[in-house]
Parts: sequence; C-alpha cells; structure tokens
Amino acid sequence: MRKNLFFFFLLVFLMVSQATFAQKIDGSASIGGSAYLGDLVQGAPAFKQISPAVSIGATTSLAKQFKARLDLSILGARGDDKLNKNPNYSTRNLNFKTTIWELALLGQVDFINPDKHVVVPYIFLGPSLYHFNPTTKDRSGNKVDLHDIGTEGQLLGIATYADRKYNLTQLNLQLGAGISYKINERVSLGFELSFRKLFTDYLDDVSTSYPTLSEFAAAGQQYAAGLSFRGDEIGQPNNDVKNFPRGNPDEKDLYYTFQFRGVFKLNKNAAKSD
Repeated sequence: MRKNLFFFFLLVFLMVSQATFAQKIDGSASIGGSAYLGDLVQGAPAFKQISPAVSIGATTSLAKQFKARLDLSILGARGDDKLNKNPNYSTRNLNFKTTIWELALLGQVDFINPDKHVVVPYIFLGPSLYHFNPTTKDRSGNKVDLHDIGTEGQLLGIATYADRKYNLTQLNLQLGAGISYKINERVSLGFELSFRKLFTDYLDDVSTSYPTLSEFAAAGQQYAAGLSFRGDEIGQPNNDVKNFPRGNPDEKDLYYTFQFRGVFKLNKNAAKSD
C-alpha cells in the first residue's frame, strides 16, 4: 500500500513535470521546526515541544499563479505529560517521540503574479503520504516501539479493542501558507507554515481508555500494562484506571511545520525567458 501510493505520487508529478519542463522547473530546500497537537500536548499549537524539520522538493508551473509541488520531508513530533497542564491527563506520566517521513503532492496558488512582483504570498494544499512510529523509553531506559506493545489493548485479542489498531503509514491533508522574496531571477527565499489534518488519533499512541489490569494480566501482558499507565512512576497509584480517560478520541491528532524555504530554478532557459 505504502509503496503503491509513493509511486503514484511520483508518477503524477513526473508526468506533469515532463509536460512543462521547457517552461519552468524549480528545486527547493527547507529547514525549520515541527510540533504536534494531541493528547500529550494540550491547548493552542503555539510552538510547543519542537522538533527539527527538513524538506527537499521540486515545483513545476502550470500557470502564472499556479504550481504543482512534490515535497519530501523528515520531521519529528513529541509530547510529554510532564509538561501537560491538564490535570485530567498529567498524572498518566506518558510520553512519546516519533520521526515522520512524508511525501506530499501539493497545489500552490500565488496571490499575485510572481513574474511581476518581488514579494509573493501564497497558499498550498494537497495530500501527503506519511510514516510514523511512536516510541518511548521504559523504566529501564530501553527504547520501545509503542505500536508493537498494544498499550490500549490492541494485542489482547478482545473484540472490544479491535478498532484501536492503527497503521503506521497513512494519508493526511496538508494546508499551508507562505511568503517568498525574489533574490534574483533564479533564487527566492521565504517562510512557510503548514498544518496536517490527520485521520488517526494514534500519532502519539494515545486515544481513548485503559484496558483493565486483569485483562492485561490474563494475556500475560504486564509489560504493556506498565506502559499504558505510568503514573505510579511519579507516585500516582494504579488502582485499575479503567474508568478514567486515557485520551480524547473525538479530537484527532495533528502536526505542523514552520520552515524557511529556498527555491532555485533548475532550468536555465526558463530563467532567461521569464
């Protein structure tokens, strides 16, 4: 599935690029930060618990003020209840980190003609294929892939928890805005802010409620129970927290990036003809 979507995105972009190569092909590189908003980071997305983000890409012009973009990004997301101000969740003592690989096929609309203006604001929108893998460190300091542990009962074999399984490779919808400044006919610099709407609540491996301790014990999954609720590590007793919320499944996770972006023309003839 992941490979098929990757090659579909790549094929679409190459077809568009080949058809318009004589007009304009731009390369791009971006660097900045990324962060996520979800059960482990509550409140407005005001640049909390930031991770690095880098991207490379290619852009082809379909019209004076419309472009198609293919962007490959590597970024991070993380959250920690030690920094969570919500008292309903801070006692969970959960945390996660993940590296995200993302391939996006985007349409960009410039608000004004980039051939006639030095400063150009724009927006962009499109689907992205991304891969993530939330991890934590257990009580002994060992790195753990949370997807493989089943902290919300995914591996208990109980029908009640069957819908809590999640895929590590999924699609999202990206929406962003930016502004570029033309240095010369071949190079532009700018800044972008982009949000990703996700269709999962498990980017952080946290979504809904706790299985019971007896269910974990019956399946021989005491290790998973110890990673499902970690409040006992900070003095909060685990008195079978079945009736307490572990997360909020009604609000999906999201992540966002803020990056400085450089764009440079790859086609010398296109630069001369502008």
